[in-house]
Amino acid sequence: MSQPDFHQILGIPPSASAAEIKRAFKRLAMRWHPDRNADPQAHEQFRLAREAFEHLTGLRETDPPVDAEEKPPAQRPKGDDRRLDVDLDLKEAAFGGIVTVTLEGRATCTTCEGSGRRSYGRTTMCGACHGSGRVRSDGGLKSCPSCKGKGYFTDNRCPDCEGRGWNPLDRQLAVSIPPAMMPGEELRVAGQGGPAPEDGEPGDLYLVLHARPHPLFRLEGRDIHVDLPVSIFRVLAGGVVDVPTLSGVQEALLPESSTAGEIRLPGAGFPARGRRHAGDLVAHLQVHYPRFLSKEQKALLDMADQVLHQQLDDQSPALARWRDTLKQNR
Repeated sequence: MSQPDFHQILGIPPSASAAEIKRAFKRLAMRWHPDRNADPQAHEQFRLAREAFEHLTGLRETDPPVDAEEKPPAQRPKGDDRRLDVDLDLKEAAFGGIVTVTLEGRATCTTCEGSGRRSYGRTTMCGACHGSGRVRSDGGLKSCPSCKGKGYFTDNRCPDCEGRGWNPLDRQLAVSIPPAMMPGEELRVAGQGGPAPEDGEPGDLYLVLHARPHPLFRLEGRDIHVDLPVSIFRVLAGGVVDVPTLSGVQEALLPESSTAGEIRLPGAGFPARGRRHAGDLVAHLQVHYPRFLSKEQKALLDMADQVLHQQLDDQSPALARWRDTLKQNR
């Protein structure tokens, strides 16, 4: 007798992976399992599917059977999750750091051992009926509604915990912030949330990250923007300028007579994380003019202007056109 086509029985191609074989068997098992299907052919179809699965996966007869309906493990009860806002410096957000957060906690009151009550009560006289237990109403007397006719109050609350059974017990927790976490993202700290219920586990703590305003940098997406003061002379002459970045000062080349108004340093912005690439640093040029000029500066500028006018057609076509316009209107 020829061997049956086990792949065809499971409805999968010969190149199917182990995971695909298992999924195909589970699908057929849920359809043909005798406990789920009353069809007379169900038992035989289930046997064929099981035989194909065992052959293709190499299971032995002694291996434990595969449950056609795998149930997820029962989850243990869990305490409440907590969220805290954490303010970071922009450099801390970029390169990581350690922050200390204060967590509100509770400690069982040692005086009442958590009951919230004390063994003896403190008695005070009712002020409404002055201890008589009765008050006048419509010309007669009736039971005092404040003390319910007793004439006094008994306070059995524990004086140390005010009847709560617990006292506040804050604690400090140092948390390591991974590098390159963007403001607005949440960092999960497992097991540091609300207390665990009976036979359960504590909740988780979520730190919501915020970046404090930086004196130099502005974060837009993953790009960092900074205003860069430069003199008009440097803008005209071009050359190397110092640009502040999160990791320190970098040198950048400013083209001569630049009109772009900004310098972009690729990859020098907020660092990369996972599939998100590093941002750029964008330095916006803030051009400054001197308040006055020395004699030497004036002489140099006059010389530069004279040379410029000798080469207007090449260096400044706009001024050359204006020169020609003036000539035509003389």
